[in-house]
Amino acid sequence: MLRELIVEYGLPLVFLNVLLESLGFPVPAMPTLVLTGAIAASVGAHSSVWMMRMPLLNVVLVATTSALFGDALWFWLGRRYGRRVLGLLCSISISRDTCVSRSGELFGRFGIRFLAVSKFIAGLSTLAIPVAGATGVPLVSFLFYDAIGAALWATVGVALGVLFADAVDTILNVFDWFGVGAVIIAAIFLVIYVGVRWRHRVALLHRLRMPRVDASQLDALLSENPPPCVIDVRQRSRRQSDPVRIPGAIVFDHAASVAQFDRLDRNRKFIIYCDCPNEVSAALVAEQMKTEGYADVFPLAGGLDAWRAAGFALEPLLLDAATREAATKIHQTSVR
Repeated sequence: MLRELIVEYGLPLVFLNVLLESLGFPVPAMPTLVLTGAIAASVGAHSSVWMMRMPLLNVVLVATTSALFGDALWFWLGRRYGRRVLGLLCSISISRDTCVSRSGELFGRFGIRFLAVSKFIAGLSTLAIPVAGATGVPLVSFLFYDAIGAALWATVGVALGVLFADAVDTILNVFDWFGVGAVIIAAIFLVIYVGVRWRHRVALLHRLRMPRVDASQLDALLSENPPPCVIDVRQRSRRQSDPVRIPGAIVFDHAASVAQFDRLDRNRKFIIYCDCPNEVSAALVAEQMKTEGYADVFPLAGGLDAWRAAGFALEPLLLDAATREAATKIHQTSVR
């Protein structure tokens, strides 16, 4: 049944599946590319008509075009709505508590070139696109690297299908033998996958369960003598797109880890803030600091967004030359 479906509607199925995945739906397109490549190779060996209808190059072109359609939409949304779009994507992601920080870290390290390989990294392929839009990447650069990444990803999927055509054919024969049972088995594996990811997330949140300080409490603490040490643990890309900080906050260098605070009094009160769901980045740093002997360490509940929403003061974040230039480009883009 599956074989006949792909033979009859191969290209439309590839287009639809890739489009849905690029839009963020949990329908991975790589298996469809592998199956299509395998069936095209095996059927094409016995039928020139099939190869005329759907040569392997057409599969790659259709998949690449479909991916660009979906990615262009997320890029525009990221450019137009910035952090709100990232928050939306993370709110519907199984691993939403770490997806922003991971994508921001990789994008900050490799820049726009990251799009050339992002589709091969599960959980980040969709999120990397609005990150590019939110950080002010030029449209031409985005389309260039995204097209390279989509074409490379589609080519690898089709090539795997061609390379393992005999094995795929055997698997399809097994599915045909199982009939409807194959659909049930696939559904069971999907449920197991989602369950494992969800359990991992629940375990992470349980591990990072610790007392928080809210924005009003932090405002009161800042008037004490000595005030608490406030630490900004946002990723570099997020600081570029939102170059402000809580007054006096120290920027956390993720490359140096907590060793950068060795000169500070470990008995002092520390407040850690980020801009990620459930304050996961802040809680992770707080956990590291506690293991290093820092006594009073608390994440800021709601992070920078909660501080801003409460109407408390913010100050411009002093950036190095490269980061300042990137932030200026982001501002100019948003003004346009």
